[in-house]
Amino acid sequence: MTWLPGKLTVSYRYYSIQIVKRYYHPIHKLIRLCTCYLLSILLVACVSPFNGSNPATSGTWDELQETSQSQAPTVTAILPPLYDISTVTATDQSRLTPTATLLSFSQGPIVIGYSVAGRPLEVYRFGSGPKKRMIVAGIHGGYEWNTIALADQLITLLPGRPDLIPRDVTLFILRSLNPDGDARSHGIYGRANENGVDLNRNWPAHWQAEWPRDGCWDLLPITAGVSPASEPETLALMRFLLSQHVEALINYHSAALGIFPGGQPADAASLSLAETVAAVSEYPYPPLDTGCQYTGQLIDWASMNGIATIDIELSTHTFTDLRQNLEILSVFLNWQR
Repeated sequence: MTWLPGKLTVSYRYYSIQIVKRYYHPIHKLIRLCTCYLLSILLVACVSPFNGSNPATSGTWDELQETSQSQAPTVTAILPPLYDISTVTATDQSRLTPTATLLSFSQGPIVIGYSVAGRPLEVYRFGSGPKKRMIVAGIHGGYEWNTIALADQLITLLPGRPDLIPRDVTLFILRSLNPDGDARSHGIYGRANENGVDLNRNWPAHWQAEWPRDGCWDLLPITAGVSPASEPETLALMRFLLSQHVEALINYHSAALGIFPGGQPADAASLSLAETVAAVSEYPYPPLDTGCQYTGQLIDWASMNGIATIDIELSTHTFTDLRQNLEILSVFLNWQR
């Protein structure tokens, strides 16, 4: 396409014919040459954006991509925060989605060690507050199997009931400290661990290799271990309690003897916890006195290490007393030193 003064835009072929017809004169060749020259200039101008002469668009495909990226505006994206279930605070929980809240509320099983036979010692966590409370079940394995059943009931119930855990509390539940005994027998043969040790005589608190058996459990030969904390189950729980700075603990047993505060004599915090629990339960308190000399007990070691602690004996070797123990759980978690 081209343009000449006094004429419309026409095709090159038509324009050439008109010139030939109109200017049949010796100078027509000069006019045609000028026309061709003007057409060539216009054609160059039309195609120049695509001929690589534009510095902004010259180069290889890779270079063009780099140029495009370097000239594009920078956009800063603000992403929602990520929550670590081990560090969520009570304040954070109110801002989480339901899924994230559930994950932050409960966790488990957490394996804190292994039994003599290699079975895992499993802890479940509920809540994320700074006050650490713990429930221990199954220290006497299958002989007190209903304490493990109670722990399993709580572990099943609590994920759907975050309202039961105060926002400033973390609750740990060890479902069975003696899984070997539980696997061996639900009866007297299930009391000891795989080494034949009574795990509630193995703690480094008033430990004795032999102790008077009058008034004590003596249905089968049993030992306190070759030394205090000689058993892997004892060591695993001991390390967990210290590393997590647990401040209050319930150790479940069966059956029927009542509520025992930790310490010999009982410390003030353990006495306060025992009295608080006794006020909402039907378990005997003060506990029944059988005349047994207790040695190497978990609750006495805990008392010596600043942990308010009690033994609770379920009413029988069969029932879990769930309703009563839910009331106990509530006062335990809300108890103040």
